[in-house]
Amino acid sequence: MNRFYLKISTVLIICLAVTACDSLKTSINPVTKIIRERQTITVWDRMANNIQINTHYNNPRVQKFIKMYTSTQAQNLTKFSEHATPYLYHIVTRLEELQLPTELALLPIVESEYRPLAVSNKGAAGLWQLAAMTGRIYGLKQDYWYDGRKDVDAATKAALGHLKVLAEKFNNDWLLALAAYNCGDARVAQAIRKNKNLGLPTDYWSLSLPKETMYFVPKFLALTYLLQNQHELGINLAPIANRPYFTKISLSSQINLNTAAELAKLDVKEIKKLNPAYRTHVTHPEGPHQILLPVKHANIFRNNFAAKKVKPI
Repeated sequence: MNRFYLKISTVLIICLAVTACDSLKTSINPVTKIIRERQTITVWDRMANNIQINTHYNNPRVQKFIKMYTSTQAQNLTKFSEHATPYLYHIVTRLEELQLPTELALLPIVESEYRPLAVSNKGAAGLWQLAAMTGRIYGLKQDYWYDGRKDVDAATKAALGHLKVLAEKFNNDWLLALAAYNCGDARVAQAIRKNKNLGLPTDYWSLSLPKETMYFVPKFLALTYLLQNQHELGINLAPIANRPYFTKISLSSQINLNTAAELAKLDVKEIKKLNPAYRTHVTHPEGPHQILLPVKHANIFRNNFAAKKVKPI
């Protein structure tokens, strides 16, 4: 009889323990769920969940580009989103840190198709197509060795700083700020003054601006609308993981990108894609000696760099 009660007691203890464990699991499930969801959504989803700028999707000028990107340019949009893979997480994170609309990470699609080596016929360069003067205003070095406008990290910092200044200048009217980013704040201010003097509205849609700017803002708004409705519209964007793609490595002296690629066990094309600012594929003699590497190759580089004791150039 005692053995029977002992068995019953053991079973009850085990059941209570299992129940307690299940209860504990249930209590942590909401947090675990949030963490897992954050890890599994793409950066595009992260952006789409926080759209702040009115897309004006019913405006005929915006509709024109919505139709274009969902028909004749659909494949190109997919290609542009693939170009964004190494850079998008970094840019969205910087936007969040500055409390700027994350959809501004779509601007490099409009500006450069997310090609960091892009140079316009007017000399604007990099993902953000910064003019030489704008680059210098925001501290981007430009010389024989290095063009900061093509530096993914430095140029993003400069471009977002510039956008923030423009938004403040135009009372957080993002359409005017974006127009100013394209054609200059003086040109937009001039158009506003002209309309005021004529007793006309001074919103973006009412201004007389350069043809390129008249396309620039609606194109951005169309992309924002498509991002916001990507799943409903079947927009095929490259699935970019919601985690860092690259990390910054600081060194004490110059290094050749070919050598860095060898040490990181990385295709040289990949390292040059992440470090397009180095014009001769060597870090600047005066420093800082920094390179961007994919996260998964960073420790490989560090270990091999330390083991081989690479000589300064």
